[in-house]
Amino acid sequence: MILKKIMHFFCGRSLEKETAKTNALIREVEQYEKTAMERLKAQADDFRAQVAAYKKKRDAELKEFIAFMNKQLGLAESYVPLLGDFQDKMFVCFDSWMNTSFADQKIQLLSQRITTKFQMLDFITALQVELNKLTQRNERNEWRHMIKERPILVNSTFIERTVRQVSNNQKSSSESIRHDLSRLKSHSMMLQTEIKELRHERDLLIDSSRELIEKHKAHKAELNDQYRKCSELFCEIQDGFSDHFGSAATGSSLADSWIAEIEGAVTLPKLFSTHKGTADIQREVQDEFNNLTNDFQDIRSRIDAKRQRGDFSTLNEDKATRDGLFRERQEVGVRRREISTARKVIYERGNELKEMLGKFDPLQPDECIRRIVEIFRMGKDFDVHRAIGVSTRDDRRKHYELKNYNR
Repeated sequence: MILKKIMHFFCGRSLEKETAKTNALIREVEQYEKTAMERLKAQADDFRAQVAAYKKKRDAELKEFIAFMNKQLGLAESYVPLLGDFQDKMFVCFDSWMNTSFADQKIQLLSQRITTKFQMLDFITALQVELNKLTQRNERNEWRHMIKERPILVNSTFIERTVRQVSNNQKSSSESIRHDLSRLKSHSMMLQTEIKELRHERDLLIDSSRELIEKHKAHKAELNDQYRKCSELFCEIQDGFSDHFGSAATGSSLADSWIAEIEGAVTLPKLFSTHKGTADIQREVQDEFNNLTNDFQDIRSRIDAKRQRGDFSTLNEDKATRDGLFRERQEVGVRRREISTARKVIYERGNELKEMLGKFDPLQPDECIRRIVEIFRMGKDFDVHRAIGVSTRDDRRKHYELKNYNR
C-alpha cells in the first residue's frame, strides 16, 4: 500500500513535469506561430505595399505613355494630310516643269532651224558671188571691144562660123547663169520669209514660256514651303519617339547620367555623339589601369627578387605598396568596366533607335521625292532641285561634300 502511494507520488510528479514541459512547448510553438504569422503578415503587407507602389508607378508610366502616344497620334493625324498635299503639289510641279522643259526644247529647235536657214542663206550668197564671177562680164566686154577695134582682116566661112558660135555660146551661158541667179535669189527671199516666220513663232513661244516659267516658280515655292512643313513635323514626330525611348532608364547608372546631360531632346545623332565623346574617358581609364598594372607587376617582381636575395629590410613597406596598388587597380578596373558597359549600352540604345526610326523612313518627304524620280525613270544625274525646287537630305549632303571637295 505504501509502495503504491510512493509510486503514485513519483508518477504524479513526473506527469506534472511532462505536462509543464508540454505546455511550455505548446506556448513556445504558439509564440513561434504568432511571431511567424506576424512576420508573414508584415511581409505580406510589405509585398502589398510594393505591389501597390509598383502598380501606382506602372499606372503613372502607362498614363504617361498613353498621353505620349496620343500626342504622337495627333501629330501623325496632322502629318498625313500634309504629306498627301505635298505629293499632290509635287505632281503639279513636275507637270509644270515638263511644260517649261518642252517649251524650252521647242525654242531650241526653232533656234537651230533659224541658224540652219541663215547658213543656207550664206551658202546661197556665196553661190551668187561665184556665179557672178562666172558671167565674166569684164572679159566678154574686152573681147567684143578687141574684135571691134581690131576686126579680123581675113574672111572665111570657118572664121565667121566660129565667131558666131562663140557669141551664141556666150549668150547661152549668160542666160543660164542669169537663170540660176534668179532661182537663187528667189530661194533666198523664200528663206528670209521662213526665217521671219520662225522668229515670230519663236518670239511667241518665248513669251508663252515666260508665263510657264513664272507658274513653275510659283509651284516650286509652294512645294518648297510644303516640304519645309512636312520635314519639320516629321522631325518633331521622330524626335518625340527618339526622346521618349532614348531617355528611358538603361540599367546603367553611368549611361543614364550621360544621357541626362544631353541638352534638349535625346535624338539619335546626340546619342552617337555622346558615345563618341566618351571615348577619351575610356582611353584615360584604360591608360590608368595599364599604368597601375605595370606598377603592380613591378613591385611584385621586386618583392620576389628581394626574397631570393634574402633581403627583408623593406618587405613590409613593399607589401603595403603592393596591396595598395592591388586595391587601387581593382577600383580602376571596376570603373573601367562601368565605363565600357555604359558606352556599350549607349551605342546599343542608338542602334535600337536607328532601327525603330528606320521604320518611319517610307513616310518622310524625301522618300516621296525618290519614288517620284523612280516613277519617271530619271537617271542619277537628274537635278531634282532644278526641276521641283527641293532636294533630299542625301542630295544636299552630296552637294556640300562636292562643293567642299572642289575648294
